[in-house]
Amino acid sequence: MADKITSDKVIRAFLDASFMRSEGNTSLADIADILHIKKASLYNHFESRDDIVEKTLESCSDYLAAINFIPGDIASVANKYPADTVLKGIISRYVKMHEKSPLFQIYTFVESMKYFNRRATEIIAEENKKLIEQTEKTLIELAKVGKISLSEDKIRPAAKWFVAGINDLLSNYLMARKQVVMANPQSGDGELFQLEPDEKGIEKINLLVEEFCRML
Repeated sequence: MADKITSDKVIRAFLDASFMRSEGNTSLADIADILHIKKASLYNHFESRDDIVEKTLESCSDYLAAINFIPGDIASVANKYPADTVLKGIISRYVKMHEKSPLFQIYTFVESMKYFNRRATEIIAEENKKLIEQTEKTLIELAKVGKISLSEDKIRPAAKWFVAGINDLLSNYLMARKQVVMANPQSGDGELFQLEPDEKGIEKINLLVEEFCRML
């Protein structure tokens, strides 16, 4: 079995264990138990537990960097739909992505470490910058087709305000979802989140979008 274990599988096991126990309470033995190997076998792939943490953070960074907040055809979408429909659609897609494995574990892992690990803080800053830039691009496209009235110098501040609100609501939404998931553990890879959506959480997000659009 040990020869089939890869670094990626170790990282995934570490994320899964950290999701349920927290990073600080996850031991090498916990990771080995998930993989059904001896703890010593982990050293075939990583030098130490610290090395696993470091490589896991880099894996999280790569995964997050590959995710786009907005669709590639945002200009066409902005031209076709009202501003609130466009923004609600973007956010709904973003939230749904975060409800699924492995993004939920990744989000939880990085968020839980941001106060203790410099790299985790950098990853969050990188993700926030991307969200602001892509929100800014969306607002520019909506303004071009007259869906919103926002001068060029107001677009970036508006994007920052909007992203701050979404980040706060997403954090609260996923925190509540994690408690539900932990109380209703599911079996099977990638099947952790086959639960009914939190309609109240979604409603709060939609209300933020509507309030934001009224300001534009």
